[in-house]
Amino acid sequence: MRLSLVDPPKVYLSADLGSSASKFFYRLQSGQTAPIWMGAEVVEGLTSAILNGFNAGGRPQDNAWLEVDGNVVMVGEAAKAFLESNSLSANKAEKAVYKLAAMLGAIAELEQLPSRYEATIWLSLPLAEIKTRHEIAEKLQSLCQRGFTFQGKAQQPAVTLKCFPEGFGLYLHRKQQLERAGEKIDLRPTSIVMMGHRNLSILSFENGSLNLAGSASDGPGFWPIFEKAARSAGMTVPDYPALLRALSSGNAQQISPARASVFDFSAAMAAVQSAYGQAVTVYLRDNLLGRVLEGSVDILISGGAFPMIRPQLKGFFEEIHCGERVTLVEGDDGTLTDVVRDLPESHQLPTLPLRMMDGYGLFLGLIGKLPSTAAPR
Repeated sequence: MRLSLVDPPKVYLSADLGSSASKFFYRLQSGQTAPIWMGAEVVEGLTSAILNGFNAGGRPQDNAWLEVDGNVVMVGEAAKAFLESNSLSANKAEKAVYKLAAMLGAIAELEQLPSRYEATIWLSLPLAEIKTRHEIAEKLQSLCQRGFTFQGKAQQPAVTLKCFPEGFGLYLHRKQQLERAGEKIDLRPTSIVMMGHRNLSILSFENGSLNLAGSASDGPGFWPIFEKAARSAGMTVPDYPALLRALSSGNAQQISPARASVFDFSAAMAAVQSAYGQAVTVYLRDNLLGRVLEGSVDILISGGAFPMIRPQLKGFFEEIHCGERVTLVEGDDGTLTDVVRDLPESHQLPTLPLRMMDGYGLFLGLIGKLPSTAAPR
């Protein structure tokens, strides 16, 4: 499919900038659904001298670096080697802008785009950070208007950005599922519980609209509880990744770097699950139980942390007699599984489809809004 010689290429991009990884889906040509998984690290304020020994081979998303106003910014996997030398701490809005710019640069490299193109972006933000959406949009548009380089190649895209609360993509995906079954989500009050590493949020929808009064985003994050419980169980930092693998896979037997041998992490797993499970169920009882008691409501549970305490969650909802109204979003959507199957990360992370569900739903909403003539010809 050839792009018009008159109109600039148009990129449609959904972005979910998690604290552990950034998840993207983009479309350039009609029918395309391209997933990208990128590291979450950002290091800015570096000098161009560091590029002398930098190897930019491989996938552009793995070796992403920008030059912005004379400074070098490393993003994703490329940033890990420079974390110790980062003397400036970018705020969350700036980090989001750098991640989005790096992804646009990576797409331009993958698709061999010219320096000028158009990009429509739907961005997922934690509800507590949605107030930064105007700052992110202004900073991104300013950066793109001035221009930047990605891996030494000039970029000057014309960008339109729209932000949505984390979990909104799941709502859009659920809406599509119900429509295929001949049902309307507007008639079904819905609460979406997003259990992330930073925090837990609840999005409540009534009559097809987000009810901010019934929503919250100050719930317990998995990572702070994990660290505290792991330390209490005698774990040291080198063993944290192994303990995480044990929790996510359910297999307590993992190689312990601290011990240089296979180790049974059962005790540490139980400590983390108990602490996190208790914190989550207390929060849900305080913030969701009232809505459940008011009447029939569909409850969707998602986020990268919920599989860690799946049994506790099922037990909690059975206790309050609404287990039949709860859906644990496992990321087992057949279409999504097919889309992400070729990502190398999918073989390393069994929970990858689950963690990309929100961004995928947002992408479906984005391309569903496109007029029939919007796709490049």
